[in-house]
Amino acid sequence: MPEYLAPGVYVEETQASNKPIEGVSTSTTGLVGVTERGPLNVPQLVTSFGEFQRLFGGMLPADEFTGPGARVHSYLPHAVEGFFLNGGKRAWVTRVLPEQAERARRDLFHLDLANAAIGGSVLLRPALQDTGTAINLPRLYVLDPGNFGVGDWVRVGDGSRADYRQVQALGAAPAHTALTLPLYFSHAAGAPTRDIAVTVNATLSPFTLRDDTRAGATEVVLSGTAALITTLLPLTHQLLQVDGAEYVFAAAVVGLSTTEARVLLETPLRLPHARGAQVDGLDIPAGANVNLDVAASAGGLLLFGPGFSTAGNLVVVGVGSAQEEVQRVGTLAQLPLDVPAYAPYPAGTIGQLVTLDDDARTVVDLPTNVVVPLDTVAGMSAGMTFTFGANNQVVAAVNQALGLVRLAAPLPGPALAAGDAVQVGAIAASVVAYPTERVVPLDSVNGVETGMTFDNAGDTALVATVLPDLRAVVLATALAAAPAAGTAVTVGGNANTAQSLLRPDVIPLDDVDGLAPGMSITIGADTGTISAVNTTVGAVALQAPLPAAPAAGATASFALRHTTQAAGAGAATLALDNRLGLDAGDVLRIGASPDEEYVTIARMLGERGVSPDAGVVQLAHPLSGGHASGVEVARQDVVVDTTRQPATLVLSPADGSDQLLVGDGTTYGAVLPEVVRFTTADGIAYFHRLDGAAANASPLEIELDDRLDFSHAAGAVVAERNRLFAVQALDAGGWGDRLMVAAADEASSLAANANVLAANPPPGPGMFSSLQLATLTGIEPGTILELLAPDGAPVAGAPLLKARAVDRASRLVLLDPPGLQAAHMNAVNNALMAGLNARVRSREWSLTVLLRQRPDPAVPTRNDNLLDQESFRQLSMDPRHSRYFERVIGATFTPGAPADDAGNPLRRWDRRSEGASQYIRVLDLEPVIANRTAIRLGPEALLDVLPSGLVRPARLPLSGGSDAVPLMGDPMYAGTDNNEPDLRTGLQALKNPQNISLVAIPGQTTAALQQALIDQCEAMRYRFAVLDGPPPDNDTLADVQDLRSRYDSRYAAVYHPWLTIPDPFPQSLANLRQVPIPPSGHMLGIYARVDNERGVHKAPANEVVRGISGLTRYFSKGEQDILNPYPANINVVRDFRPNNRGLRVWGARCITSESEFKYLNVRRLLIFLEDSIDRGMQWVVFEPNAEELWARVRRSITNFLTTVWRNGALEGTTPEQGFFVKCDRTTMTRDDIDNGRLIVVIGVAPVKPAEYVIIRIGLWTADAEQ
Repeated sequence: MPEYLAPGVYVEETQASNKPIEGVSTSTTGLVGVTERGPLNVPQLVTSFGEFQRLFGGMLPADEFTGPGARVHSYLPHAVEGFFLNGGKRAWVTRVLPEQAERARRDLFHLDLANAAIGGSVLLRPALQDTGTAINLPRLYVLDPGNFGVGDWVRVGDGSRADYRQVQALGAAPAHTALTLPLYFSHAAGAPTRDIAVTVNATLSPFTLRDDTRAGATEVVLSGTAALITTLLPLTHQLLQVDGAEYVFAAAVVGLSTTEARVLLETPLRLPHARGAQVDGLDIPAGANVNLDVAASAGGLLLFGPGFSTAGNLVVVGVGSAQEEVQRVGTLAQLPLDVPAYAPYPAGTIGQLVTLDDDARTVVDLPTNVVVPLDTVAGMSAGMTFTFGANNQVVAAVNQALGLVRLAAPLPGPALAAGDAVQVGAIAASVVAYPTERVVPLDSVNGVETGMTFDNAGDTALVATVLPDLRAVVLATALAAAPAAGTAVTVGGNANTAQSLLRPDVIPLDDVDGLAPGMSITIGADTGTISAVNTTVGAVALQAPLPAAPAAGATASFALRHTTQAAGAGAATLALDNRLGLDAGDVLRIGASPDEEYVTIARMLGERGVSPDAGVVQLAHPLSGGHASGVEVARQDVVVDTTRQPATLVLSPADGSDQLLVGDGTTYGAVLPEVVRFTTADGIAYFHRLDGAAANASPLEIELDDRLDFSHAAGAVVAERNRLFAVQALDAGGWGDRLMVAAADEASSLAANANVLAANPPPGPGMFSSLQLATLTGIEPGTILELLAPDGAPVAGAPLLKARAVDRASRLVLLDPPGLQAAHMNAVNNALMAGLNARVRSREWSLTVLLRQRPDPAVPTRNDNLLDQESFRQLSMDPRHSRYFERVIGATFTPGAPADDAGNPLRRWDRRSEGASQYIRVLDLEPVIANRTAIRLGPEALLDVLPSGLVRPARLPLSGGSDAVPLMGDPMYAGTDNNEPDLRTGLQALKNPQNISLVAIPGQTTAALQQALIDQCEAMRYRFAVLDGPPPDNDTLADVQDLRSRYDSRYAAVYHPWLTIPDPFPQSLANLRQVPIPPSGHMLGIYARVDNERGVHKAPANEVVRGISGLTRYFSKGEQDILNPYPANINVVRDFRPNNRGLRVWGARCITSESEFKYLNVRRLLIFLEDSIDRGMQWVVFEPNAEELWARVRRSITNFLTTVWRNGALEGTTPEQGFFVKCDRTTMTRDDIDNGRLIVVIGVAPVKPAEYVIIRIGLWTADAEQ
């Protein structure tokens, strides 16, 4: 009783005499099944199919989720979609999986800054997918593995296709053979090879090349003695050695003359060869063969299996096969370069030793061994053979006017002299020197014209041609005798003097290519300017004569050019003060030793001007270094050293590499300086000066702990790395294999460019150094700081710093040991002395999580499309930092455990760890907690280069996710009960939400599972189970009757047949098949729709089934006559499309033998009433059990049932006809009252469905009586 002790007003609340009863929900559904992802065994409330997809993923392909016995486990998403399509509002979904299901994962790695012994190398041979272990051969073949050790983690490859593996073992150096030139053919593993010495066949040697031969030539013309040609003619598949450098087989030989033959080659030449290069026929000695262990690809320079290492020997590959070829054995070596590689030259690029000298020519006097004046050239033509003694050469051109022949190449042997007898073809002739009877050089040709009379002491002839560039005349008829040099003659009556060709103003040179009027030429101490160039004779005329005629053999040089503008590294053009004589293809030296650089001219830019033709040239490739204005530039003479074997690239070098791996580095760089020219397939030449002697390579095999996920080309990076943290899919299942993560260095720092006001060393022992900054924004304990110069560039040699504590009052950042070092102090103090400030910026990283769509067999190009992505910015690896990655993203956890792997309690709502990511969880793999505060920048930021040239962070896939489909079965769905609700699984987990009214396990029709559903509904009393009929193809009338016969319950209904929809994962869009799905999900939606639109008392039948295209089996009315009535009570889905009424559910019965509960709406109405009254009467407990309470109870229940009656759920035209409520002494005895029992008796008359609509009709007559 209330107390009234002091006078005053007391306001009291009194309870209403009637407490209303609120009707419970009848359409909240509980579903159990397999989903793509989502929390396990924790019911989740979803209110739309979109929300379901967000939590649990999308549809599941039936072929991937079919277990033993062809049992399909992919139906739950279809059921949920059907539920909401047909009017469902709320569903509790419980995801189940076998305990053996795995979560996808991957480790992310980093380059340990504290480890100075990091190993790194490259692959020497391709590593194919699913290889690399002792079982999955071959192992990885690595160049100079350096510091690799057993147990080390290595990254193989780069970008999104990088593989991280642990080194299981280091093998001995395997047998390999390096080649000097690339293979022509591919050879399978097991192909026979043979090591042979160079064995010259004396009957087939020596030949010479008649012509210059380009690389790629498939035929050559050989010159030799008649005996050699005769021996060669009938041979096929004859091995030839060309210039001691390459080896080809002759496919056929065609005789051109007794001393020449055209040889058709089985494979094209790899190298260009000059006229006169020696060709020898070789024998292939018999010997033992060694088989290849690994297939060799065309273009490769390494053979694996045969360990032939005798440099200079030959190896026959594919012995006896149609692809038999011969290559020279080399020594695998690395060439050190003074200038890094300009580009990633392709593997197989051939390098040749060259001599580079500033452009210079030699003064000659005719005749030479190239330009030969003869006493007669009548009948001679290009292509004839010029013979002098035992030596011969091909005639390149004949000039009738000058009476000379030009040979295609210098004639071997001694120098020619006037009077030597030679033969051109079959024509005999004698070598002469100018002046001759027809050609007379003069001291001047000024005023000399054609038709004038040339007179040498009465020996006369008319002038036929005047040659101003040679200061000479050609006579129409021959003189009786050639005038001697220095003889006085007259031409047109004017006095002249006959001269030799070489004189002060006309200088014959060994080569006039690239010379042009206006160029300055220096011979000895004398310098002149070229006025004309005669290419026929090979001489230059000078604007003014030199003081004296130079001697034959003197060297002629040319003035250096200079740059007129600075050219920075990467520049592709060069501005010169003089372009005279330059042309595309010329090689230039830029700068002087030791900083010179060699480049090739690609083309001349702009119009060619008058001397000195200043302008710009475009280079064949960008410059490696920078060159100032005024630097000297000289055209180079390039001479290939054919005595050295070619140095062919085994691997394409990485950008900026200063080491090139070649198939044969023998003697390269032994005597410096040496320059190697590398010519790519597109003709671009790159010149590199060697920085030292070639170093022989020491390759090694390494064995991995697991096979590779991707294939990797030769040259792929193999780099030692350390595990940093683990990434794990949030939930178990194969869906996680579609996740990718992309790490990147954060471009936008939390602390950006804060000015450093002071750098303070530790004030005493055991104390910490500090920085005073202008602002501390974005800086907190654990922040990594990088010191920058005032211009924003990182300070060289200054290690990163780690913030230990922050004093915001004094703007001081205390630093973790070792703290500030000399480089930091110097940079800060130097900037302050210059009136500037050094800066700091923080270093963070970001992680992006990407979810790809499920593979689409109909449109495979969409497989990499993204469904979703999430990004986490400004992350830290330090647990002290507020953006510690584990804290932000979420720590990994074990399902069922009370806490995550970081020790934090799991979330209550989904039993997963706290974290912002919807897809992943992470775990710091540093085992020593104290080490987690060390400087760790985050995972290495790999990059992908897209076809467009754009760069993006590499997307690293997770792997190892598994749904354990073969282990799916009834125990998984049924689950296990537990007194602790959080530990319940499967169907038992649906006991936790108390507001569930309907339950189903879509598509699972085993007796045990369906009985488990019924048992739960009967035990919990206020639930109703919707069961599926048997799946196709076992879905006949007899099959569904057999399924029905297993059960007898007022709390369940069976629906049949199954429904069909278009295949959500079609193999072809042109042939879209229909796939079966269970009806339970759609029926549950119809229950909800009818409940919401009409009420639970309306039978959920005669309703259109939405979202389907058909049925797996079409039952007729006659068949339903068997299935519908007792004892079957099976609800059939019928096809009424012929009547334009669609596909409808055409039954509303429970599978019970109790006739009063045969109708669904009756059973569910009673569940509704019982549950509502149960909840609404909870207030009655412990109330005084007397008439006042009984009356209140009667009023509450009567009011509630009256509302139900008014809604049409009960029969009768008055409430009294629809129900009664009794609660008085007639319902309770004294014993009941004394023992605390309050008994209410309620009777209801629920409406029944008009299942059979019977219309009786008869004939009517006008006078008939009723």
